[in-house]
Amino acid sequence: MSRIATILCAASLAACMHAANVTYSDGKVSFHETTPEGGTFDVEFASCMANRLFTFSRVSLDSVAVNVTGSDNIGPFLIGGAGWTGGNHLNGDRRSADTESVAVSADGRVLQDGCATECKRLRVEVKNRLYHPVTDSLFCIERMVYYVQGNSIQVEACHEFVCEKPEIVERYYGMQSMMIGETETLTPGGAYAQWTPQQDVDRFTKASAPLFDTFVEHSQHGYQACHMDICGLGSRAMVDDDDVVFIGNSWTKSYHKLIGTKKVAKGDVTRWKGVYTWFRKPDTDTCRGGSPGEFAYRGYYDGRPVLFRFRPGRATEKICK
Repeated sequence: MSRIATILCAASLAACMHAANVTYSDGKVSFHETTPEGGTFDVEFASCMANRLFTFSRVSLDSVAVNVTGSDNIGPFLIGGAGWTGGNHLNGDRRSADTESVAVSADGRVLQDGCATECKRLRVEVKNRLYHPVTDSLFCIERMVYYVQGNSIQVEACHEFVCEKPEIVERYYGMQSMMIGETETLTPGGAYAQWTPQQDVDRFTKASAPLFDTFVEHSQHGYQACHMDICGLGSRAMVDDDDVVFIGNSWTKSYHKLIGTKKVAKGDVTRWKGVYTWFRKPDTDTCRGGSPGEFAYRGYYDGRPVLFRFRPGRATEKICK
């Protein structure tokens, strides 16, 4: 980005961003913002899912819940010959994972439980321990960093594998959607390049959709987009060409698949980065009733307001606004 563009982007950011109200109380973190478009955006972080992992548990637009973490929103691992670990999965009546630590900061200021403040960007860092389903030994250390800003939650994930012997990860779903009441789905760059009724959404392979990195769901209350950056696991390097990269309408959820039948060993480290965005209406939508069209929406990425734009046959554009 040129120096002039950087200055313009910074000026735009300062002009359009509102301060959010943040409360950290009784082990829960709440983020409330009046958005520039009007209306409100609310996020709650809490210990949730079967493993009581600390993550965003509820997202609301205009006080209506649009995403509730009754199951995984950050995915689990399926270990070959052993079972699932992490997320919402238990080992019988035992937890397969737990949260070791949580650190909260607002615009760089460390927050302690029992305070309230205003900020433009909330940061929540969580360290989880995931255990082997059979041996109960430590499988990996999961570090999740969540940045909440405007109408978006940016997630940066790191997994450090500490397993006693190499293991095959049959499936790892990094970024999942728990949207409520979605009626249709759009996958720019994928099989569902036109809005498709939710009951008709299934899955597609890496080879069939080399430009796929985002799925968008629509309900009567708004839209939710799940954008996966192409860095790290988002490049799909750990998914074979004939394997699926998107799974939709499965157990009421949709998934980005990031690992498929690949070996991990002690000392290996994987990373991925994605952005969840909620909005009332897109900037552009010509994805109905014909050939693949253009779709665009506004969100936040790396601390800046951006326009996410998808056009047929092109990689995703993130345009600073």
